[in-house]
Amino acid sequence: MKKTGILLLFLGILVPAVRAEAREAVEVPEEVIEISEELGGEYGICPELIQAVCWQESRFQADAENNGCIGIMQVDPEWHGDRMERLGVTDLTDSRQNMTVGVDYLAELAVRYEDVGAVLMKYNGDRRLKKLLEGGMEDVSDYAQSVLELSAELERRHGK
Repeated sequence: MKKTGILLLFLGILVPAVRAEAREAVEVPEEVIEISEELGGEYGICPELIQAVCWQESRFQADAENNGCIGIMQVDPEWHGDRMERLGVTDLTDSRQNMTVGVDYLAELAVRYEDVGAVLMKYNGDRRLKKLLEGGMEDVSDYAQSVLELSAELERRHGK
């Protein structure tokens, strides 16, 4: 797998602080921390961003399913079948395998879009991305904003 070396090592600088009382306390499971740090290092993506996507997508539930999407990062096996094959992934309910596919996709999007808000909107399938990129939309989606805020909060907790 190839390092992109571009995503958000200091996301906390980019996103305004979130009031603690506005969000339920998020406790990241040790396994998710370990996997996100490993994959984040390999792909050049902030581990806290990966953790925030996992929370937003599934609340860290490895067996989550929604509209054909599976696992902790809600990977669609139809859409990502080729990626799964390339990465040797066979079980999307396995957190490591699922996160490998999800992070590989985030890294691909990071190369394409550079802006993390745009990356998150595309990851989430938001059709308004084109409007954002053309300047017809002032702010990123609520999904992207929520992930960015949680990522920044997790970075602060980790002293970044």
